[in-house]
Amino acid sequence: MRGLILFGIEQFLVFAFAVAASIYTPDRYLLVLLVIISLAFNVLCIVDAVDMARTHKDHYETARYNRWFAYVGYVLVLSAGVSTVLSGAIKSYLIQAYHIPAASMEDTLLIGDHILVDQRTAAREPKRGDLVVFAYPEDPSKEFVKRVVAVEGDTVEIRDKVLLVNGSSVPEPYVVHNEPTMIPATENPRDNLAPVIVPAGSYFTMGDNRDRSYDSRFWGFVPSENVKGTVRSIYWSWDRTARAVRWDRIGMKVL
Repeated sequence: MRGLILFGIEQFLVFAFAVAASIYTPDRYLLVLLVIISLAFNVLCIVDAVDMARTHKDHYETARYNRWFAYVGYVLVLSAGVSTVLSGAIKSYLIQAYHIPAASMEDTLLIGDHILVDQRTAAREPKRGDLVVFAYPEDPSKEFVKRVVAVEGDTVEIRDKVLLVNGSSVPEPYVVHNEPTMIPATENPRDNLAPVIVPAGSYFTMGDNRDRSYDSRFWGFVPSENVKGTVRSIYWSWDRTARAVRWDRIGMKVL
């Protein structure tokens, strides 16, 4: 009985730490702590089980189901069931994991980054500067990740690649421009966009890789109901060109 209680405590604490760490933008030290706690409680459960077996070995009559493989199967089935239920609840209301397949958010998010997105109600009401995941307005089956640069009521303008919100230029240290050419507004709005007002219940979003991003400059505003959540952190990153893990990005907060 004590072993089952400890197992339950372990599952609860690991789950609680995972949720807290994921929501509150963990760094790599919290992730390491989570692993250590999980391993420690597993060892504790094993030690407790051995102790109980030694204590009662002389006066405990085993039943047909008291076999090691029965207990292993029980734990596996219980873990799978609990994980499935919790995973569905977390993805629906708390956290969702996404993979970055394109370069439109470089250098903030790189191809191969795996991110955690906060899906709580407050996180679905982003402010300027937040990175958000949303359903693409022209095809809701697709999901984009971009940066919110303006909210409802703001006036957005672009002059020679410089972003202006409500008439003032916006400091954007995270933005990169990889194309030296300057495109006039008469051709397309990438580098020059006439002033537009963000309507109520909408957002204006752009990619940090400004010259290579397909965003609100081209297809318009993001309705608030399309917002899935706010990006919080990177939990894994794989460089497919170098075929190596980007260890320095694991646990990185996204700003």
